[in-house]
Amino acid sequence: DDVDKESLGSPGDPVGWQHGVAGSVRDNRRIDCWLEVVDGGIRAARFEVFASDEARRAAVWTVQWLQGQAIAQAEGLTGLAIAEATNLPDASRSDALCIEDALRAALAAPPTEGG
Repeated sequence: DDVDKESLGSPGDPVGWQHGVAGSVRDNRRIDCWLEVVDGGIRAARFEVFASDEARRAAVWTVQWLQGQAIAQAEGLTGLAIAEATNLPDASRSDALCIEDALRAALAAPPTEGG
């Protein structure tokens, strides 16, 4: 699916992107959030998702929602809002909280520097 290719996985060149992580592979749920922030807004977003299909679907929705948003708008996005917007089943709602945590970590992170 083309939307997944544009939304999932790390950016080809992560320099300048803000990166946040939540969860762990050991717990069968790790989510990395990548944000390209320009002039106080989110130009692009990507998620690396090591979790359920529901988590991947919620991450794709979150990418589409985030792109073009001001930082202040992105800071207001909650796991509950993600879960409701994507109709996550109750058993998968914690995936939305992990997406929120990764997003918050990325929003707080400095841009990645070149190696």
